[in-house]
Amino acid sequence: MSLLPKQNYRFNREIPLPEGLINGQALGAVSGMKFGLSNMSRSGCEVIAVYNALLLHHRPAAFLEIARYMERFRVLLGFWGTNFLSLGHCLKHYGLKTKRVRSPQKVEDALLSGRTVVYVYWVKKRFRSSVHTVVLQKGRDVLCVYNAYNQCGHVLHAKFEDYLRHRKMIFGYIIEQESEKD
Repeated sequence: MSLLPKQNYRFNREIPLPEGLINGQALGAVSGMKFGLSNMSRSGCEVIAVYNALLLHHRPAAFLEIARYMERFRVLLGFWGTNFLSLGHCLKHYGLKTKRVRSPQKVEDALLSGRTVVYVYWVKKRFRSSVHTVVLQKGRDVLCVYNAYNQCGHVLHAKFEDYLRHRKMIFGYIIEQESEKD
């Protein structure tokens, strides 16, 4: 491990760890944790998505360890978060098998069948804006969105059509099943 992840890990150990799901990455103690040369508030949505997906599938892992592991996949020294192409690998590392899809219809079908999806989308214009990563699950007649945006400190409940059709999807990682932990 290089120097920067080691320094970040030492710094982050001094911050109180989250208990339960994380919503609103700019809220609470997690927001000040370091990731690359940035912080979780700005660049940590992929780390938070992996953490939340693991909790939702009853495979909790320490947030600090997830952040430490995912430092190896950071983009532009962490200013652009984590390489979203590596999310399937990160989830598999912690015991969740995924299937990456590019079809919004496949994401919707998976959600309607009760599966969890790690969803990556463009915030504004394709290729000219940042991306955001959230975890989606079907709730009772609604879509549950975990870590919907920086200032949303609760699980966002949205209509399927409104949420999925108005986001410029990049990938969806459908959590297929649990795999054997290495």
